[in-house]
Amino acid sequence: MKKNLLLFSMAAVCCLIVASCNRGPKPDKDGFYTAESGLMYKFIEKNEDARMVEMDDLLEGEMAIYFEGDTLFNSFGHPDVFTRVEDDWFQGGHNEAFLMMHEGDHAVFGIAADSVAKFLEPTQMPQGYKPNQNMRIYYDIHLTHILTKEDIAQREAQYMAEMTKMQEAETELIKQYIADNKITVKPTASGMYVVVKKPGSGKKAENGSTVSVYYAGRLLNGKLFDTNIESEARKEGRMGGHFQPFAFTIGQRSVIKGWEEGITGLSKGAKATLIIPSSMAYGASGAGKDIPPFSPLVFDVEIVSVN
Repeated sequence: MKKNLLLFSMAAVCCLIVASCNRGPKPDKDGFYTAESGLMYKFIEKNEDARMVEMDDLLEGEMAIYFEGDTLFNSFGHPDVFTRVEDDWFQGGHNEAFLMMHEGDHAVFGIAADSVAKFLEPTQMPQGYKPNQNMRIYYDIHLTHILTKEDIAQREAQYMAEMTKMQEAETELIKQYIADNKITVKPTASGMYVVVKKPGSGKKAENGSTVSVYYAGRLLNGKLFDTNIESEARKEGRMGGHFQPFAFTIGQRSVIKGWEEGITGLSKGAKATLIIPSSMAYGASGAGKDIPPFSPLVFDVEIVSVN
């Protein structure tokens, strides 16, 4: 009798465990679970022994964003800092997703497109979005690193050291370039060099003049980063540009300072080389992927017209 009672008790416990498991959250056909907020989530890789994300953390990793089968953004293969964890604008938002993750986790989250749309202009929403259709934007996130305050301070110090080193090296790079190219003209007060190769004629460009220019811009190592001269672009295999003279008005600050100073005083037909220190170009910020911080620039210019 006691044996039967024991077996009955064990069976009852098993039934309770199974019933409890059956009442737990279940994934949909695609493997996604849904939180009470409506956020959908699916973990591809989970690293539960690692540090978990907290508010105000700075996150580094790879991320892709998808909507209706289209890729809106993809940084996989190029991990970078992508956000700081803050309060969400709405339930089931990005930050709730981040707070579910550990360092090293890889997960996909589905966020209601209607919730996002409330905070954006219609033109900012992905093409094909329709309200009230239960559409979702999916975020595929591989969280490679959670940056602590100490990490951030260390990276900032390292960045500043690198910037200082590049800034200090710039003077010597320009000096070497001037010597290698046997340039004899004196620098202007701003430190740039204007080497006139062919004088023009007629009205000289001055403050308020609208000037049209053909140009080719290079780094000191000769790498072309921009041109509107078709023959120069063809040499470098950069045929996606526009090959008409570029027009601007001196004094309106629509171009870098080195252009305004270097082109002032040139006449129609003039050809010149402008050697421009970074302080008269893009400085500590650089420009895109082609112009690093503290990069001196060399522009070959031809003045097409001065009005």
